[in-house]
Order: sequence, then structure tokens, then C-alpha cells
Amino acid sequence: MAKKVNFDQSQKLDITCRRGDSFSMTVTLKDSSGTALPLVTDDYSFVMQVRSSMRSAQAKGTSGLILSTVGIGPTAKRRDGSEMSFEEFTLDNSGNLTIRATAETMRFVPAGSYIYDIQQIKPNSTTGVDDHKTILKGSFKVNEDVSDATTSPASR
Repeated sequence: MAKKVNFDQSQKLDITCRRGDSFSMTVTLKDSSGTALPLVTDDYSFVMQVRSSMRSAQAKGTSGLILSTVGIGPTAKRRDGSEMSFEEFTLDNSGNLTIRATAETMRFVPAGSYIYDIQQIKPNSTTGVDDHKTILKGSFKVNEDVSDATTSPASR
């Protein structure tokens, strides 16, 4: 008889980025046979949250929330009350999930070491209860930036 079962199928991926730089990451998701998931057709959605620590993650809500997903879950806020969110995620039927944050958003993320995870949500039309699964987790390190490019050449 089995004495242990592990339902945590998430993979660890540590991310390092630079404060004030545009952030873009594409992850390709496949099933156990290696076939790309039809993310658009099957109506998947995703949540990514970056938090200051595991303690803040356990507290839930906006405690320690650094960056969040637009329209899903709690929202990270700047001191002025504006949102600190990733752009709307881009999905396709080749299993590609692209996550972006603008340089402006990343300018307001303090340099430091954080934690994150990405959770996929797949609707279940049979039971009506969505299937949630954490697919990636790890550290999210933001390195300090020297340059302050608050305007682009096109806007001068």
C-alpha cells in the first residue's frame, strides 16, 4: 500500500530581473504526453503574484503583495493608490503564456528578493468548479538599476 502521495506538480523557476526594465517571460505549457495545451480554446486563465515573503503569502490579501494579476485576486498598490500589476497575460493554442510588466511598473518595484508563484485556472463545465493548479514557483529577484529613463525618445 502506498504510504505517500504528492499532489504538488509545480516546477521551481527562479527569476531575476532589473528594476525599471520591461519584463517579459513566455512559458510553454504541455500535457504529460508533450502536447501543447490549447490555452485559448480551453479558456484557461492564470494568476501570478509576487510577494515580499512566505509570511505575507500566508496572510493572503494585499499584505506584502508587490505585483499582481490584473482582474484576478488581490491587487498590489503603489503609495499613491494606483495598481502595480502585470499587463494582461497573452495566451495562444500552442501552449504559450506570456507575462509582461511595463518599464513604468517595474520602476516602482523596489530592488530586493521576493517570492512568486503562477497558478493556472481551468474551467470545469461538468462540475462548475474550476481546477486550480500551481505550475511555477520560486524566487523573484529585482536588481537595482542605475539609469532613470523616465521618458522615451519618441515623447521628447
